[in-house]
Amino acid sequence: MWIRLLPTLLLLQIIAVQAEWRFQDFSVSPKWIELKGFSKDGCQEELDFDATIDESCRIISSTGITNVVVVARDSLPSTCILTLYADDDCKGDSYAQIGPITPTSVPSVCIGPIQNPAGELFGAKAASIKC
Repeated sequence: MWIRLLPTLLLLQIIAVQAEWRFQDFSVSPKWIELKGFSKDGCQEELDFDATIDESCRIISSTGITNVVVVARDSLPSTCILTLYADDDCKGDSYAQIGPITPTSVPSVCIGPIQNPAGELFGAKAASIKC
């Protein structure tokens, strides 16, 4: 009886090990950046907003964010694009895209003032990245 079950048990063990390995790969490199926001022209030392931005829609808690500095993780894929939105649900037509973002732990230069595709200035109210 055990001789017949042995191949099945070995197959189940192989499947379990492969599933566990995929889970570990997924958890090793989360896709996120640090976004520092400023409400005045240029990026002064006194920042108004500092948060981690990932693939979900992240509301920017401060008002009037018109300039940003991006800090990407070293493990971030080089295909990621940061999108800043003029609304707080990441669905409006007024947005600005930054990227692709280079993976590095060095902060970017000051980016701004933020403009939508029509060239109109706006204050960012939400952000997300897509890789």
